[in-house]
Amino acid sequence: MQTPQEKEGIKMKNFRYIITLIFGMLAFTAYSQQGELEESEIVIRKDRKITLPPATRNFEKIPQLPVQKAQSQQTYTFHEYTLGLTPIQPNFRAVNLTITEKEKEITGNYFKLGYGNYGTVLGEAYLGSTRNPNYLYNLYVRHRSSAKGPVFGNNSGDGKTDVVLGGKFFNGTNTISGDIQYGDRKVHFYGYNPALDLTPDLVERKFNSFTARAGVEKTALDEITTYHFKTDWNFFRDNFEAKESRFNFDLGLGYKFSEEFRFKVGGQVTFSSREDTQKTGRNFFNAKPRLEYATKGLKVSVGANLAGDNDDLTQITTTADDGFKVYPYARLDVHPTNSINIYGGYQGDLEYNSFQGFAMENAFLQKDFILLNTDKESEIFAGINLDLTNGFRLNSGLSMATIQRLPFFTNSITDSTRFEVLYDNDAVDRTNVYGEVVFEKAGSMRSGLRFDYFDYTLSALADPYHKPQYQAVFNNIFYPVKDLKITADLYYMGGLVGLNRESSTRVEMADIVDMNLGGDYDLNNKISVFLQFKNVFGKEYERYLNYPSRGIQVLGGITVSF
Repeated sequence: MQTPQEKEGIKMKNFRYIITLIFGMLAFTAYSQQGELEESEIVIRKDRKITLPPATRNFEKIPQLPVQKAQSQQTYTFHEYTLGLTPIQPNFRAVNLTITEKEKEITGNYFKLGYGNYGTVLGEAYLGSTRNPNYLYNLYVRHRSSAKGPVFGNNSGDGKTDVVLGGKFFNGTNTISGDIQYGDRKVHFYGYNPALDLTPDLVERKFNSFTARAGVEKTALDEITTYHFKTDWNFFRDNFEAKESRFNFDLGLGYKFSEEFRFKVGGQVTFSSREDTQKTGRNFFNAKPRLEYATKGLKVSVGANLAGDNDDLTQITTTADDGFKVYPYARLDVHPTNSINIYGGYQGDLEYNSFQGFAMENAFLQKDFILLNTDKESEIFAGINLDLTNGFRLNSGLSMATIQRLPFFTNSITDSTRFEVLYDNDAVDRTNVYGEVVFEKAGSMRSGLRFDYFDYTLSALADPYHKPQYQAVFNNIFYPVKDLKITADLYYMGGLVGLNRESSTRVEMADIVDMNLGGDYDLNNKISVFLQFKNVFGKEYERYLNYPSRGIQVLGGITVSF
């Protein structure tokens, strides 16, 4: 076993490698930008007006330039709810991809049916309005379940159902929207000793949620004043009578003094109630005033985050609560050219955590786990975004934050099949360095690669349990021939450490390498078929200790539009 000094030396060595890699990428892009300047001079010369002398010869007619349509005053957003199947799939940050392909005509409705191994059934349907300048409505239904899991047959099966009914109304000035959502999810506590003979009902856990949302937002293009008001009411519970209700109110106002100066403020208020063995009321508020100054090559934003809650901190410390806090905010963006953005800043904030949010991240939580908001006392961040030639984009950045009450998951001290939430007794220093490369060729392919490195400095806790030190995602979409789309995604997560408090065992968990492949082929403009392969390498990795994932998963089916 490595000593703490050796581990720290390895971390610093890895950190130096990453910093060297990022600066190397920046040096390469700086060299690439020199070529861009020459290309830009040629483009400017092409824009010069050329006057030809009169001629007696006959020339073919010069075709008229295409008429540029005025920008629409409203945008249509159709949400495709991408819903994960199991809680043990790794949670990765996706690479940002800019979609430049032409918007397809909305046909209105479709349904999708699929079947795969592990007794997996997929059903999905969308019913909605076609494109209309004044309104839209839609109904979305999705169900995916697997009768069997990686171990113990039906004792590790799971499933998820979602229903969303929503609509929007446009009156030229405002957009009024609303929807209702219902969700149902089932998992099993299958991380138990194989020597035990248990029936599925003894290890089953279910979640139910209901959400109603409504809002109004100014969408007129005058941009002198802007505003929005949104509210959502959430009700969440499990089959062990744990409940949570949340009432969120979100208000935003903005005013443009001139072309350079703008003021805006956003505010959120949440009234919630959590009930487990005891009932607790939780209130939260956060206001974010900002004053912005922007020119062609510069943008400065200053303000503050004003936040507070009534969480009982005596669960982890001797302080009763933090009360009201003021966090400074400042950000500077510099644009030396249209293709370069360099930014940096300082901020702090109070981040709201909920029972539902934790349960979606880890579905195997025990009863009465400690639920507290996260206090980001300070964060220094900086980065650079580069739009290179030929469809390349490069982003890299660094964040150094000091955080109170950052949650970590460990196997419970009373039951190792459940997880509890631990917090360090003092602030945690977290460093995140990332690099991202995106390539896009319209109509042909889109590809994005992102790598993150994390380092945690803890006080009382020995390790940042179940948080990765390294994380990478490689997303790809290819269009090799007409009507065929192929996807290939590779995920990596390393440096995970688990802690079984029931047996006082520290476990250095194996790295996660997960590759997914998929294909979609349009038989005609109404019918398409799809085939998906998940976890192609077949490794039954553990995102959470004692909970292996499924091996190779195959799912195929058909989609019909009407």
